[in-house]
Amino acid sequence: MGIGVSGLMSGLDTDSIISQLMDLERRPIVQLQQKEAGYQAKITALGLVKGAMSELKSAVETLKNSDDFVSYSATSSNPEILTVSADDQVQPGSYSITVSQLASAQQVRSEAFSSSDATVGTGTLTIKVGNGESVDIEITSENNTLSGIASAINESEAGVTAGVINDGNGNYYLTLQSKETGAANTISLTMADDDGDNTDSSGLSSLYTDPSAGTLTETQAAKNAQLTVNGIAVERSSNKIDDLIEGMTLSLKAADSAKTVSVTSSKNYSGLTKKMNTFVEKYNALVDVLKEQAGYNAATKQGGTLLGDSTVSRIGSGLSRMFYETMDGIDSSVNSFSKLGIEMDDSGHLTVDSSRLSKAMEAYPDDVVKFFTSDDAVNQGIAVRVENFLDGYLKSSTGILSAKTDGLQKSIDRIEDQIERINGRLAKREQNLRHQFNTLEDLLAQFQQTSGQLDQQLTAIKNLNAQISKSRG
Repeated sequence: MGIGVSGLMSGLDTDSIISQLMDLERRPIVQLQQKEAGYQAKITALGLVKGAMSELKSAVETLKNSDDFVSYSATSSNPEILTVSADDQVQPGSYSITVSQLASAQQVRSEAFSSSDATVGTGTLTIKVGNGESVDIEITSENNTLSGIASAINESEAGVTAGVINDGNGNYYLTLQSKETGAANTISLTMADDDGDNTDSSGLSSLYTDPSAGTLTETQAAKNAQLTVNGIAVERSSNKIDDLIEGMTLSLKAADSAKTVSVTSSKNYSGLTKKMNTFVEKYNALVDVLKEQAGYNAATKQGGTLLGDSTVSRIGSGLSRMFYETMDGIDSSVNSFSKLGIEMDDSGHLTVDSSRLSKAMEAYPDDVVKFFTSDDAVNQGIAVRVENFLDGYLKSSTGILSAKTDGLQKSIDRIEDQIERINGRLAKREQNLRHQFNTLEDLLAQFQQTSGQLDQQLTAIKNLNAQISKSRG
């Protein structure tokens, strides 16, 4: 506030006088602050518009991607017997399936040994599965135990898995199982025993349960899956069947010839509908923001912060105009929003008729995809057009809204600079006023002192005159 002014000499409320004078001189600052508040309100309103446009752009970006416009599904009435999945080649249909036998892989075992570390013998094992290639496995003194032989087989590419099983009664068996199911994938094991005899029960040939015949004991037969589909007998080597019904994969879980499983396949357009509904939701939200920030409320007789702003007006009119445009190069039945079941009401909001949209997609899938996603320079899809339109306003470096916001911020910065300069000048002005009033008080004090002295002198003269008159009398 500067130097205090008491007003004791003058009797004036000098602090109040100075305060009122300074208030008058601060009026330009108040006007600038009001102008700054207006600019700041516009920046805030533009931020709301920009946010709504950004959300619409996100919805447009997903609508521009047609990968999941169509979804494919298949269901099984009894997943305990079989499960089913579908790809984009599946056709709608219903199937009655009975599984009478699962495919299985052949399992065989060796003769019994006293432990997993029991020494067997050395030589070469040759394993072949079905019509596959024969694989030779060398058995040496380094791996000629039951567990060593199992490891050597597993490390090869013989098409089988090997293990050692303890039956709990002191018997250990080498077991082999084909990696592939099906009746054709049987296991053949032959050997060249280093003891020179491949048919005796000593050395490497002691693995055989029947050395003379050169065979192992089968514990599980190799079988094909057997099922009927709509009354047609079907047989496959695997429990996973992808070549029976186009676009569908069956996974057999259990066999029960007394139970019939119903399988239904379908394709739907919920993906497109979901994307379109999200797009419409975000578009309508933007319409509401534009009305609130740039419209006029007849009931309250008040306009929005951006009322009359040409930039914001162009956003609303530009977008709404796009929804009445048609697209060339596709069937006329689906070349506009309205023909796809997307309408604009009197309030400017969009609505979606999901049934019409799905039917259009079902009848003209390629054309509908083009309508939304075509990136042809002269025949762009609606999603591409809307995205490009929004980008023109939203890009951080070249977008119209960014440039407008930057311009408003620069105006605010200039106002703040002006206020700072005016405040500096007013501080000096207030200091001068206080100095002037202090000088006035000093002068008044001096006048009061001089007046007192004159009063004393006049009184002294008066007294002197009185004494003189008295002495003469």
